[in-house]
Amino acid sequence: MSQLFALEWDSREIRMMVASGRGRQVVVEHAFSIPCEIDVSAADAAESIGRRIAAELDARGLGRAEAVVAVGRNSIELRQLQLPPAPDEDLPELVRFQATREFNELDDQWLLDFIPIDGSADSPRTVLATAIAPAVLARIEAVCAHAGLKMRRLLLRPCEAALLLEGEKSIPRGQVVLLVNSLGVEADLTAVVDGTAVFLRTTRISSDPPPLPAVLAEIRLTMAAASNQLGGRKIESIVLCGEHQPQLDLARAIEAELEIHVELFDPLGGVKLGRALVESPPEHPGRFASLVGMLLAELKPSSHAVDFLHPRRRAIAPDPRKKWLIAAAAAAALLLAWIIYTRVDHYWLVNSVDELAQTSKDLDDSIDRAKKVRASTADIAKWADEEVIWLDRIYALNQGFPVAQDAVLGELTINSSPRGGQVELKGWVGRPDDIARLEQVVTAHGGKISAKSSREDRSVPPYTCSFEASILPEKSAKP
Repeated sequence: MSQLFALEWDSREIRMMVASGRGRQVVVEHAFSIPCEIDVSAADAAESIGRRIAAELDARGLGRAEAVVAVGRNSIELRQLQLPPAPDEDLPELVRFQATREFNELDDQWLLDFIPIDGSADSPRTVLATAIAPAVLARIEAVCAHAGLKMRRLLLRPCEAALLLEGEKSIPRGQVVLLVNSLGVEADLTAVVDGTAVFLRTTRISSDPPPLPAVLAEIRLTMAAASNQLGGRKIESIVLCGEHQPQLDLARAIEAELEIHVELFDPLGGVKLGRALVESPPEHPGRFASLVGMLLAELKPSSHAVDFLHPRRRAIAPDPRKKWLIAAAAAAALLLAWIIYTRVDHYWLVNSVDELAQTSKDLDDSIDRAKKVRASTADIAKWADEEVIWLDRIYALNQGFPVAQDAVLGELTINSSPRGGQVELKGWVGRPDDIARLEQVVTAHGGKISAKSSREDRSVPPYTCSFEASILPEKSAKP
């Protein structure tokens, strides 16, 4: 929730308003005035006013915030300027050029703004040029500094009050209305068309409340001056700020003397008020019209008619170089992004290659070990294929071998061979036909004699022949 202060003062009174923006709604929390019998032109006037404001804020428990400040017509220089046909974007330069000729002391230190009244790019333009002197600005800044407030905008009081009449249903569009805002010993008389101030006049009155004849005389004079300045357009109705008895009496007197329609207008009637303000409204609500207009325009937000701190200026033409700078910056950003992407991608690829190389090396080691295992397995398989169960073969040979009286072995040699193994026999037999019977036994038990020889040999009695034989047994069946 944003909070904003509105502030204005004259030689008799300081008026302040505090409002908060709650979404799209503006709530006025406080509206009060401080008596101020001070010579505003005195050297210490700014410090005195600022300290009074600070003391009042502290007494009400209000902190410090930004403030929009309004100045009266008597604090500025004002001229109506006639300009040639020109588009809106050329008006600021035309106004400043023409103002240097129309204003007596205008220089670069003055703050200048203006209000367009009528005209277009094809017809002569009329504007109200307003300027404020550096000395006046310095006093206002000093007041804010001593009050502990930061000045956000510097506005023109009659113009901000005129904003409240924009869109009023009781006022026909295009009608010239005279807004009368009585401020004690001063009164703002402003000609307004559709919420825009087109003629400004502030008069000083001898007493508060002002005498009716004096007010009527000032209204009559203002109507004549406004009609003259507006090219003969007449004031068609009058709006008085406030609905209390002084305004009722003044309205009856105006209608009786000037025979013109008069309306009463309560500035606080169209805004939402906080509880404290509802319970204790200000004594003169009509005097807060400009403050209400300032806060509504700032918190809505909408445009102010005059803002000396942010005056109308010629729109700066787009610099063609800016487009190229933006394009170059975008290209540089894309190039940088591409470089970063390629570096990161290269980094990940290098890591992936390293990981794959390590995996390949691990697989090579596994393959080498597998090859060794496979070679060993092949040797084992080869050995297993050529395996002969010699105990079974010797047992089979023993089953069919002749008895000891017929034959005896002198030497038994067993060795391997590609065909599964070989048995060499050397011995003696009693008769040569025992050798033939031995061959039959070997064949019957799955063997084969590949070679044999015999001769007579009686060196081992009672045997008469020696023999030698080579037996090739069949491969044993796998268990």
